[in-house]
Amino acid sequence: MTQILIWLLQIIRWGISAYSTVLLVYALMSWLPGARSSKFGYFISSIVEPYLDIFRRLIPSVGMMSFSVVAGILFLNLVEYGAQVVIFFLIRLLN
Repeated sequence: MTQILIWLLQIIRWGISAYSTVLLVYALMSWLPGARSSKFGYFISSIVEPYLDIFRRLIPSVGMMSFSVVAGILFLNLVEYGAQVVIFFLIRLLN
């Protein structure tokens, strides 16, 4: 059972790391003119926009800058930490 929980934690970490990378790519695409207009840009936007809309409603933009990507990555890191704490607690409970 312990191995399954460790495997689950690794999958959660991998998924959060992959999605954080997609968020960073999306943020970097804003610096390149026309990058979000490409097929790749539309694909990345379709993955990222629903998640970032949550933070855009909560955190107002400052001028032309939006901090939704930063807030999204910070929230993902908190989720990863929370999952790690819960899984380690379950491992200790089972042993």
